[in-house]
Amino acid sequence: MEKIKPRLYQLTIALSLISLMLALVSSGKQREFFYIAIYVSIIGLAFEYKKITLRPFTIALPILLIGLLNLGWYLIYEYHNEGLNLYSDYLGASKKLILASILIFYIDRFKFYIDKDNFRKFFFYAAALGFVLATGYGLWQASQGMTRVEMAINRATVSAYVYSVLSLAFVYSLYLQQNVKLYVVAGFTILISYFVILLTGTRAAMGLYLLLAIVLTLYHFRKIHLKSTLIFLCIVAGIVVVSYKPLIAPKITQTQIEVEKYQQGYDRTSLGARFSMWTVGIENGLAHPLGQSLEERETWTRQYIKDGHPHLATALVYIKVHLHNEFIEKYSLQGIPGVAVMLFFFVSMIAYALRNRNALLLTSMLLLLLYGLTDVILLSSEALIFFMVLFALSTPFTQTKQQ
Repeated sequence: MEKIKPRLYQLTIALSLISLMLALVSSGKQREFFYIAIYVSIIGLAFEYKKITLRPFTIALPILLIGLLNLGWYLIYEYHNEGLNLYSDYLGASKKLILASILIFYIDRFKFYIDKDNFRKFFFYAAALGFVLATGYGLWQASQGMTRVEMAINRATVSAYVYSVLSLAFVYSLYLQQNVKLYVVAGFTILISYFVILLTGTRAAMGLYLLLAIVLTLYHFRKIHLKSTLIFLCIVAGIVVVSYKPLIAPKITQTQIEVEKYQQGYDRTSLGARFSMWTVGIENGLAHPLGQSLEERETWTRQYIKDGHPHLATALVYIKVHLHNEFIEKYSLQGIPGVAVMLFFFVSMIAYALRNRNALLLTSMLLLLLYGLTDVILLSSEALIFFMVLFALSTPFTQTKQQ
């Protein structure tokens, strides 16, 4: 019996690592290994029922709360809608979050079953293989003439979010090897990753990736050598110069044009639509502080636009999808309780990462928070699974002494 317990834990780790590797290569297989890992973790918890405790704090708690809130909202407001819609998205997300909380709790609570050096090694191999496969896939798509590479996810923006975090997870695993040659590899990894992100055409990732790479590096090493920093910055500057005209400049011009058009009352652009959605979402939350249904949100929004706000009309195009901001989406449908739970999620997770000097979790959470200001990631099946698996695999690093 005692031999089975560590084997179940190690199997859960292995399945989670495989799911992480496949995130941008095969969404179907990623999902399958995610669920198998959860089933094994449930069996593992059944064997460990005498050792299960709720203290100390576990990051499974805020994830469980979001899942339960989504499920509660679904049960209250869903009126037997048929087919795929936002209700089914919320139901699917709630199931994944609740199940993921079990996986995270198990991996966090029983991490003594795996040697920290072995875990570092396995995570390094998985992150490396996942990064190489995703990068190769993205570059191949670009060579085939794809305007915006999206790898195995059919949305370039979500692919950019996942790819940027996977890349930094690999960089972090390189830093943990404490090898000067691998530090150089980490530098080139960041540069290659930035180029691939440029190929996705995702403005949020283009603007945030290098910034968070710097945050990760500073947080891990605590000090940076001036010479190596200058060399790295020169290489980055070179890539920016080379890619500026074909990839970066069009995005800057597009942003300027979209802002100008919105100021003139035209919101049928990417940014303009977001501005309209955010305005409508906040007004919905103010009018329904305890939440409302999808139908009520749409009806109220139509009336609000009709009553003197025609410049926000494009928001109606996305009102049945989501409002492109994690907090505003929650506020518009789940009111103050939704915002409160979302704030608890981000604050508690980031505080946990800082308290335990967990650079991987900290960087992932910061990117999830920042990306969530212009999109809703926790409803995307592929991104949700990826982040939940990464959060689970980040917990063993809390007992790893940072260098």
